[in-house]
Amino acid sequence: DRSVVLAAEERAAGSEHVYHDGKSQRVWSLVNKGRIFEQMIQLPQVLELQQHLLGDDCVLSSFTVNLIGPGSPAGNLHADYPVASFPKPLPLGAFYSNTIYVLDDFTQDNGATLIVPGSYKRGYGPDPEKQYEDVVKISADKGDIVIFHGATWHASGANNSERERMILLGYFCRSFIKPQQDNFKLVSPEIVERSTPILKRLLGYDCQPGLRA
Repeated sequence: DRSVVLAAEERAAGSEHVYHDGKSQRVWSLVNKGRIFEQMIQLPQVLELQQHLLGDDCVLSSFTVNLIGPGSPAGNLHADYPVASFPKPLPLGAFYSNTIYVLDDFTQDNGATLIVPGSYKRGYGPDPEKQYEDVVKISADKGDIVIFHGATWHASGANNSERERMILLGYFCRSFIKPQQDNFKLVSPEIVERSTPILKRLLGYDCQPGLRA
């Protein structure tokens, strides 16, 4: 599995991005790290839903591996970037949206993603000091894809198993929102040159009608 190899390579090189005391890991800028990721971010069923939420000119904000290792604690509930910069109350319409590509079955013990259904309608983000009773654990099998509004409160669950839990996170945003990662700088010219028109648009090239980007 390419995702497993990338995570191992970055750990071996000492360039890994880890958190939860080194028990969890992110691998960033996947479009730059294998043709399989170029294909996965363009899956028609993913793009159809993202364009429904974010408009036909939506772009890719980031594409990462998220590895939750054994012993990792649950993360804090949050709404994704850039919700903290938005005026309150938050708008109901989606400005960004998350896609989970499930690479390992979500179980009760291995760190399945937690969400608060409908929380994007509340108009504000979660209080990190508060416990919420309406948190649910996403049920999903390997190969499933889960898409949710970017202002939905969510977090990684605690991994109390003996195995890693791995997903891909494809984060999309409206074309006028600044992406998490600067794809113009990060994606190699070779990849841009061979990109489909759809992938070029997702990377921010000619993404807004009437403007040249």
